[in-house]
Amino acid sequence: RVELDFFLGAAHRTLSHCCTLPSDTCCNEAMRRILLLAALAAADDHIHASHADIELARDFRVDKHHKIIVSNIGDEDLAFYYLGNEGNQGMEHPEPTWDMSETLCAVLGPDEEAGRFVRFRDSFVVRSADMKWRVRFHIIPSRFIEQPYGITFSNPMLESNSVIELKHHDDAPVVPFGPGGQSSRAIPHGHRLELRDDSGRPRVAVEVHLPDEDE
Repeated sequence: RVELDFFLGAAHRTLSHCCTLPSDTCCNEAMRRILLLAALAAADDHIHASHADIELARDFRVDKHHKIIVSNIGDEDLAFYYLGNEGNQGMEHPEPTWDMSETLCAVLGPDEEAGRFVRFRDSFVVRSADMKWRVRFHIIPSRFIEQPYGITFSNPMLESNSVIELKHHDDAPVVPFGPGGQSSRAIPHGHRLELRDDSGRPRVAVEVHLPDEDE
């Protein structure tokens, strides 16, 4: 509201200032100044958005106080692995830096969960005990300030026709993606994403938290 009043006030002053000029010149000059003010306001918003993105990315890369929670919402044991960081030089970096290693984070029974501090481009995989159901995901920066975390889920089950279903929230339709496919979502901290198998059975849920704000 304050910014709108300021903008309209500036436009009014612009019109008043040029009212002594010939009518055509006055209108053209007024429009030029109004457009200039609008461009400056938009540029200012973009700068603030960029600063917020940079600050969030710096937090991820240095402080590492962002945390994921992985929950077993099914009825079978799951193994939760950290695959490494696929390059933390930014979204446009051409070469991943994952060294092909794996670290077991937890074995989760039904209704159990595990947490881990993360950075952008950290990559994980969740596998069923018989290895037949698997999903891979990694954390990426989002362009949306209110939804700063991006999660990309991948279906690595190329040996079968198994489809993974992603549930974004209660009112959203289920998003299926088949072998070799991906599905990405931008989310705010604390938002829960649920994954199901191709029979609709719940398997695993993933959340990203900022503990300083959630606790």
